[in-house]
Amino acid sequence: MVSTGKVVDFRARHLLTLSQGDNTVPLLYPQNLSKGAITWPVGSSKKPQYIVNSPESRPLLVPSSCYVLVKRFSAKEEARRVVAALYDATHFDAPYVGVENHLNYYHSNGAGLDTVLAKGLTVYLNSTFVDEYFRQFSGHTQVNAADLRRLQYPSREQLESLGYLITDRFPSQAEVDQHVQEVLRAMDQHLSQLDPLAVKQRLAEAQRALKELGFPPQQQNERSALTLLALLDLSPSTAWDQATNPMLGITPMMEFFATHYGRRYAPNTRETVRRQTIHQFLAAGLVMQNPDDPLRPINSGKNVYQIEEEALEVLRSFETPKWEQKLRAYLSSLEVVRRRYAAGREMTRIPLRISEQDISLSPGGQNVLVEAIVNEFCPRFTPNGILVYVGDTDAKWAFFKPDVLKRLGVTVDSHGKMPDVVVHFEKMNWLVLIEAVTSHGPVDPKRRAELQEIFQQSSAGLVFVTAFLDRRTMARYLKDISWETEVWVADAPDHLIHFNGERFLGPY
Repeated sequence: MVSTGKVVDFRARHLLTLSQGDNTVPLLYPQNLSKGAITWPVGSSKKPQYIVNSPESRPLLVPSSCYVLVKRFSAKEEARRVVAALYDATHFDAPYVGVENHLNYYHSNGAGLDTVLAKGLTVYLNSTFVDEYFRQFSGHTQVNAADLRRLQYPSREQLESLGYLITDRFPSQAEVDQHVQEVLRAMDQHLSQLDPLAVKQRLAEAQRALKELGFPPQQQNERSALTLLALLDLSPSTAWDQATNPMLGITPMMEFFATHYGRRYAPNTRETVRRQTIHQFLAAGLVMQNPDDPLRPINSGKNVYQIEEEALEVLRSFETPKWEQKLRAYLSSLEVVRRRYAAGREMTRIPLRISEQDISLSPGGQNVLVEAIVNEFCPRFTPNGILVYVGDTDAKWAFFKPDVLKRLGVTVDSHGKMPDVVVHFEKMNWLVLIEAVTSHGPVDPKRRAELQEIFQQSSAGLVFVTAFLDRRTMARYLKDISWETEVWVADAPDHLIHFNGERFLGPY
């Protein structure tokens, strides 16, 4: 059985003490666990190492016997999640022991365990197999008693065979893993469809490959290794020379993590994978985006990514004698690859000329409409107006004239949610705020209030415009559009639709 330690120190503070007394017994914290055994007392500890043995404290104590203690918490950067140690009463002259709440302990219906069995359980819990197996079904750093109950265990006889490894010292990690693997091979049932040691080895290989490819430490982590393996379609048992380069979106990648490596990421971490791994792979030329459709919008839910062909060829040689030679050749030509890939992306961008200044927008979707707003809407409805801001789905601040807003008394936060296009129509002293609607919503009452707050200091009147590519798209959003705003449709560029109010195209 597994239970959580009963002593919650801040609630039992009056029973705890730093020094030994006639009626005190050991109190054990996570810091007392070291190399499979208990180190007590810890002289430099600020935590009390003793608890008073009295009728009041007795319900918090357990009879001094043989237990296996496991830490309940670990830091993300720690090498292990499951850390166990043996408490052997023969080494402590005390009738009871206190187990603090940050520890779990194995017992036999409240009593101690057989010594050899407890030793074997300690060895098993400290194996790499158990640590990796635990990580497959738990993504957090907390090890609860319920988690330990969910583990599968060898038979009593097999645990006892491991118990004989502990003599006057705890065995090394290599010895622990070797003997646990022998026991597992003898077990009748499979503890998992995945081999945790193979998983760990393959992840370490992928991290090493990323390091040798020149990626910084931030992209040598487990998430980036999993992303690389998914893009190569490499399971733990697939040889590197069998790697392929399927086109995958972020969600299929994360499904690959779970299916082949037991790493389950929450759905809301898709952006983390995209921003903190895929973006860097793209910048390095390791990965291509949307090779099947370069015009697909940057913010499309259908975006896919693929390992670049030359990179694939190099990675197929990983763990072979050809790796170093191919890697050197690849790295020396990498700038050429990056330039070629970047040039391909530039060819698909949308050119835009603003006040004698040339800029380009990322291809497809919203930016096609933004181009129409600048080239079609502005000359018709804000003639000779000053273009203040143009957003881009790829680079938010594609064009910006902060001095114009400053003259109008407006200062905007770079993290603020700007409209897609801002124009100062000097003739009427209007600040025209235009939202380009493709995948995101129009100027509804909520968005109108947000924009009013952002530009509340403007000395120019605010005009709100929602732009659509066509009337079919507009029809989907009609019920959401705020009153006292305007609607413009690119396929009928000479017309505006006015949503009520006392004046047409003007501030309120």
